[in-house]
Amino acid sequence: AGITVALQGLGHVGWHVAEHLHGAGARLIVTDIDQARMAQAKADFGAEAVDVDRIYDAAADLFAPNALGAVINDETLPRLQVAVVAGSANNQLAEDRHGAALRERGILYAPDYVINAGGIINIAYEGPNYDKARAFEHCAGIHDTLLDLFARADREGLTTDAMADRLAEERLAAARAAATRRPSLRKVV
Repeated sequence: AGITVALQGLGHVGWHVAEHLHGAGARLIVTDIDQARMAQAKADFGAEAVDVDRIYDAAADLFAPNALGAVINDETLPRLQVAVVAGSANNQLAEDRHGAALRERGILYAPDYVINAGGIINIAYEGPNYDKARAFEHCAGIHDTLLDLFARADREGLTTDAMADRLAEERLAAARAAATRRPSLRKVV
């Protein structure tokens, strides 16, 4: 409640993000190529609608890219007036160096594939015995993963995107090590 979010993209995911943010009391500044969708966001959420290219200039607490990749780039980064970048679009950084540029500007970046892990987590629970509560409880762990990622990045002097890569590599290595310790099915049978 009380924060302002500059939300880029009102497609399937972006619309749900807008609904949740509005429901939590956030003020929304939105953009989309679909003018009707922006008008609907104004009507439903009291959102301020801006032209597609003006979203980068919006004075907000958080920028939520939910549409396109490579939106954090040499042209857009200096225009951002936010403290946080966190959205559902894939590959938000045009180049790795843009993660460092965000850090230098004091903008906290929630790496896209960490913040978007909920989709993959939910898929892992799908099937005939789908338990939405269990899936969502697992997804809630993304919060702790992000806090750990941010703290480790600060301690180790890394960008959050570099730390996200390191955490992913550590988790994969741990999973490989655990798999090699398990007896094979041939030995069990």
